[in-house]
Amino acid sequence: MKKKILILLAFLFFGFSVFAENWDSLYDAAEPFQSKLYNDIDPYQDEDTIRYSWSPYPLFRTSADLYFKDIKIEPGYYLLTPRTLGGKDYVLFKQNGKVQFIIPVAKKEATPLNFYNANTPQVKKTKWQKFTQSVRKKFYDTAKDSGRSTPPSSLVDISVEVKYIIMNFYYGEYKYVVLFKRSPY
Repeated sequence: MKKKILILLAFLFFGFSVFAENWDSLYDAAEPFQSKLYNDIDPYQDEDTIRYSWSPYPLFRTSADLYFKDIKIEPGYYLLTPRTLGGKDYVLFKQNGKVQFIIPVAKKEATPLNFYNANTPQVKKTKWQKFTQSVRKKFYDTAKDSGRSTPPSSLVDISVEVKYIIMNFYYGEYKYVVLFKRSPY
């Protein structure tokens, strides 16, 4: 009986360390984007503007400096855009239509089912709002004017660890994990 308890305690103690993320190795493995975009413009921005009814990019506000290797992101408002450039995933930080920073994604995962319904606030509508929305939807289904679709759902979640600031960026069907150091040293 004592052996079983010792084995169980050892598993609980050492098992959690096996499942914990190794942020140091993920941070070291993430390589900055080596080239520069032409005129600091996202090459796929026009396609997104034509495809969606409104801007598909979530607005992110930081009030503290974020550090990734030799890049310092100063406080401000940024539009976040996930892109695959050169076969690797990156998150573009944009201001006024120009790409300010290109930060590599440390880890990319699938977004869980019903994640957005469970984690984003839903607007409570009155009966009149529900009625007018159903009439509007039926009208637009029969007479679509532009063929544009609704942008993907998105959410930004920040957590702070001892050495790192972890940004979980949910966009559409993927979760992008981006790591920042708390200080440049």
